[in-house]
Amino acid sequence: MQGTRLILFAPWFGPWPAWINLTLESCRFNPDVTWAIPTDQPPSANHPPNVHFLPMSLADFAARAADVVGRPITPENAYKICDFKPLTGEIFADEIAQYTHFGTTDLDIIYGQLACELTPKRLARHEIISGQGFLQAGHLSIYRNTRRIRRAWRIWGARRILSDPEHQGFDDRAFSKSLHPARRHLPWRRYKVLWHEMYSTPDGPIPWADGGPSPTRFHWRAGHLSDERGAKDQYAYLHFMHWRSGRYRRGGTPAPWQGLDKLAHMDWRDMAQNGLDISHAGFIPANFP
Repeated sequence: MQGTRLILFAPWFGPWPAWINLTLESCRFNPDVTWAIPTDQPPSANHPPNVHFLPMSLADFAARAADVVGRPITPENAYKICDFKPLTGEIFADEIAQYTHFGTTDLDIIYGQLACELTPKRLARHEIISGQGFLQAGHLSIYRNTRRIRRAWRIWGARRILSDPEHQGFDDRAFSKSLHPARRHLPWRRYKVLWHEMYSTPDGPIPWADGGPSPTRFHWRAGHLSDERGAKDQYAYLHFMHWRSGRYRRGGTPAPWQGLDKLAHMDWRDMAQNGLDISHAGFIPANFP
């Protein structure tokens, strides 16, 4: 990502998940990317130099959002903050000032090399990039840091949706719809948008990169992320949402990790040296059966 300065925001309120130190170790291997984590938690045990914790409460976050929206914001719970991902450029205007690009991401992710998908050519050609091919993905979206793009969320009905205390999926519904290719004929919607499937959310709604089912085991080695059958040479990231939660799984089937007695079978300090596998058994050493 030569010439690009990218910062990714991943708010988290409440206790850290069991995998947090593993996720942050994978961030370490993308030294040209900065992560910012607004959180009410103390810094985790693993805190790489390119990961910054922004101390704030959920109420603090809501106050910032309210200043941008111009209406009171009273979140029903922390999940509501997903609605505000498209507003990141204005909510954190001061924090992104020195960056050419900003983005939103999640923490239920192990990162490979983001540069394998976020190439200089793509970043130069497009103002908005999504990690999925059919919508503006909440788990990874990249935006060029311009006033026009920071204000792209300002569509009809946005303030009404955002001021609702309950989660409305504004990021991947109304906002995503406003960026759909079918609407780009409108003069005020002529953003240069790339929805590019990065094939990195197992058990999702589309066939995998090689046309088969999604792999059930991934390998992370010194920042390189691949899968058990070699469907792709490498992945920018692994979004394990459907393995940890059944919220959006097809058919309401239980997630593989639900009910596991132990999720992380190794310490994050061993990850850089020995590598890591991610499977239905959780986070496991490379030689785990």
